[in-house]
Amino acid sequence: MTPISQKRFDALAGYTRLPATVLTIQEAAWFSTLDERLLGLITWDRFDYDYGWIVLGRDQRGRFRAIDQDVSHPTFAEAQERLAAAIENYAALPDESYYQGDEKGPSVDFFTPTVAAAKLNPTFKVLVEQERFSPARELITAMMPFFEDADGNFVEQFQTTGFDPRLWELYLFATFTELGYAHEEGVAVPDFLLTGPRGRIAIEATTANPPQVGAVPQPTSDEERRAYLENYVQIKLARALSRKLYHKQRYWNAPRVDGAPFVIALQDFHAPATMTWITPLATEYVFGVRHSMVEGKRHIERLTEHVYGNAREPSNFFKLPESENVSAVLLNPQGTLTKFNRLGYIAGFGNRDIRMIRSGFARGERNRNDPRPTNFSQDVCDLAYAESWVEGTVVLHNPNARIPLDPELIPGANHEFLRPDGRIMSLLPDFQPYFSRTIITLEDDTSAASDEAGAT
Repeated sequence: MTPISQKRFDALAGYTRLPATVLTIQEAAWFSTLDERLLGLITWDRFDYDYGWIVLGRDQRGRFRAIDQDVSHPTFAEAQERLAAAIENYAALPDESYYQGDEKGPSVDFFTPTVAAAKLNPTFKVLVEQERFSPARELITAMMPFFEDADGNFVEQFQTTGFDPRLWELYLFATFTELGYAHEEGVAVPDFLLTGPRGRIAIEATTANPPQVGAVPQPTSDEERRAYLENYVQIKLARALSRKLYHKQRYWNAPRVDGAPFVIALQDFHAPATMTWITPLATEYVFGVRHSMVEGKRHIERLTEHVYGNAREPSNFFKLPESENVSAVLLNPQGTLTKFNRLGYIAGFGNRDIRMIRSGFARGERNRNDPRPTNFSQDVCDLAYAESWVEGTVVLHNPNARIPLDPELIPGANHEFLRPDGRIMSLLPDFQPYFSRTIITLEDDTSAASDEAGAT
């Protein structure tokens, strides 16, 4: 057996964790056979302070699941030795010996077309057809066996009109797996009910989408751009959030939620590049405040309403009736296909001749000498490059929440809190990008692909 990174293990099998497991053990090391038919895991018991091991093989649906384990080894070295022996024994057995007998139905297949080619989403076709996105494609392929299509329409929507919203759900799936959460099985409402060492959390995903009637405005003057950003986009975000707040399900009362903090995860896909602006615009809308500079001094404006043509929505989402049931709104302008490509590459997936250069601006407040935004440029293919799924996440906390969200439940995110005087307090991680753009090329290929959304 050979050591593998936690990112590789998470991509292949992280979704198989059970709530009871993550509460009692801590993962210490990850291994695989050279052909990755089998995976191995060394564990550390949080209560007995000794080591154990787990062997994982693919079940009939292609999911890595535990096929053997042992506990109570006094040292890491002893557990590793026993794990190596067990993996050697299981490697000699046929694949069928790893089946569990409780598999129901075939594995979900995201990529085999279910509709005519003319109906396929253009970005879905890019993901499937372009070699430059092979890391994302192979990463999502590894995720597929574990994804439960509770609504029965995930694959069709992923391939057609719902590609962006469904990719947002996959992003959340990967992020909270990385944070050590286990997904409680058999839960269709809300989208995610999660248990981890720090506690439980319920999440419902939503997106602002292109208009069904008419076209997105194309502002040409400064006045039109201001109206578009301060009102049209705010109305799109307001309606995406209100759709979930007033859904007939009332997600916070759903079975098994049992008082867990309830979070709405919001992304903006209503036009190309729109998630670039989602953080400042959503912050203004949910808190009902707008910060600006007037004659060199910070000015705080209390917002009451957003109006664009005949459309209007009240501002300050956290003041709406019943909004006290929403603990926070979660955003990530980086939660796009190109993030899947970068994370897939550093987990060992895809064509190794791909080159990716990521550049952008990051928040600088942690630098007391110069708190201004800082520009950065990173070579994703450099062995020293590091990026997490949670990187770029922003959590807007409801000051009126019935069940406040503990920031420790989402470590690594940027947490924002509204103060009574209208100022906003930020809890920042070491690196928090405002936005980034990734240029993706293949060796001996003069063309290039970049994230059209502008925020990756």
